[in-house]
Amino acid sequence: MIRVVLVLLQLIVCFLLQSTVMPAISMAGVVPDLLLILIITVAYTRGRIAGMFTGLAAGLLTDACFGEMVGLCALFYLCIGYLAGFSKKIYDERDYMVPILMMIAGEFLYSFSYYVAHFLLRSRTEFGYYFLHLILPRMVYTVLAAVVFYPLFHGLHRLILRLVEKEE
Repeated sequence: MIRVVLVLLQLIVCFLLQSTVMPAISMAGVVPDLLLILIITVAYTRGRIAGMFTGLAAGLLTDACFGEMVGLCALFYLCIGYLAGFSKKIYDERDYMVPILMMIAGEFLYSFSYYVAHFLLRSRTEFGYYFLHLILPRMVYTVLAAVVFYPLFHGLHRLILRLVEKEE
């Protein structure tokens, strides 16, 4: 139960940071995706199911506040959390390369899915422009933010896991 509450608190904090503070420090018109960093951290440390539910909650929160259609971001984040959860089998506390690579892949998957749902289906086929001006800067900025936020999120999850194990 403590883990669920911790993840919900992290979701709220990340959402608030992403929607209030991060736009003030945007670069190239994009902000880092802190929710994606949290989803991948949870999926990497806890597995597919936890990553999937974290992605669903983050997506519903995003859709409720900013989405044109409720459920679209939830679906994208849910899939990313589920796919990232497969890496739990190769989980290593000291390895930071696998989560960073997953964040690159997750950001590309999210941005590409968003492009397909919002632009391609409306016959806007300027993928090169969209890739260079939105997907690539967003991937870079999210990875730079992950260098700061991933160790923090990962450390919190390890701390909670140790506390829960001591109680049992």
